[in-house]
Amino acid sequence: MPEKDNHLRRTAKGRRPQYFEDPAVDHLHNMILSLVEELSVTRDRADALERLLEQSGVLNSIQLDQYQADEVAAIERQERRERYIARVLKTFSDQAERESEDLMAPPFEEVVRIMDK
Repeated sequence: MPEKDNHLRRTAKGRRPQYFEDPAVDHLHNMILSLVEELSVTRDRADALERLLEQSGVLNSIQLDQYQADEVAAIERQERRERYIARVLKTFSDQAERESEDLMAPPFEEVVRIMDK
């Protein structure tokens, strides 16, 4: 029996719905919602970590405030920040990709087929 592919697509197929007259407003709206979602989750996780660390006596808020990232942590933070920015700006990059696809030339075989008519 063949294995079933349980991989879920991370992006929706087709065009996004447009809620505002100006598509730029839709892009900004989606970007703001992405930021709100990310910030909310991040704050909840940071709060949980701080409470658990303080309860267990591992560190306190003063130590946390004084933390300085080493080179490895700084690089990892930069990479995570870049992925985060890409997610926040996804609606803009999706639109640019769609527009570039619309401008793309047809495949060579298609051009030859058209010319042979």
